[in-house]
Amino acid sequence: MKKILLLILISTSISSFSQTSTHKNHFAIGGGQFSYNGDLGNSWFNIEEELYGFVGIYFSHYISRSFDLSFSMTYGDYGHCVEDDDSPFWADGSEVLNMRSRMTSGILTLKYKLANGYLMNEESKFSPFLFAGIGINNLRDVWTHKRVNAGNYGSINGGAGLRYNFNEVFNLNYSFGIGYFTSDNIDYKVEGGNDMYMQNTFSLGMNF
Repeated sequence: MKKILLLILISTSISSFSQTSTHKNHFAIGGGQFSYNGDLGNSWFNIEEELYGFVGIYFSHYISRSFDLSFSMTYGDYGHCVEDDDSPFWADGSEVLNMRSRMTSGILTLKYKLANGYLMNEESKFSPFLFAGIGINNLRDVWTHKRVNAGNYGSINGGAGLRYNFNEVFNLNYSFGIGYFTSDNIDYKVEGGNDMYMQNTFSLGMNF
């Protein structure tokens, strides 16, 4: 009986490391934080900045040991606030350069998996990855005063992430991504480079 139990445990341990070659589709739900970088300032890695969160759904399809094709849809807030003030002007009449938008994004990326049998073991519980692709982002103003140039904007997206496989079906995912808008007029200011956003995402997923 003990030998049978030991064999069951060993086989379960081995199967828990299996890759998505037998489960070619992956679905996840999660969320995270948007951070702004543009003509109004840079809130990346600024712990004093207001928190702008989002929720998202994520789908990817296995192409090969090295590549997945992935699509995500996210919905949340994106902006930059130097003060918690809903007025477009300070008391002295100068303009408050605050911005808060509601952003819906659809992003298509190609993911390169490092746990592909070449760089790392395919059966690793930890599976880091890199990704790059394109997106379409719809922005609209949340406040009554116009600070956001509402509309649809393309973006070039890329980043890196890490998946932890609990077993052959369920996993926990983290990704760090950058979106580079194809326009510099998101915030009604055109100075220097195009506006950008940063995404920190956590999600729970399953293979099927």
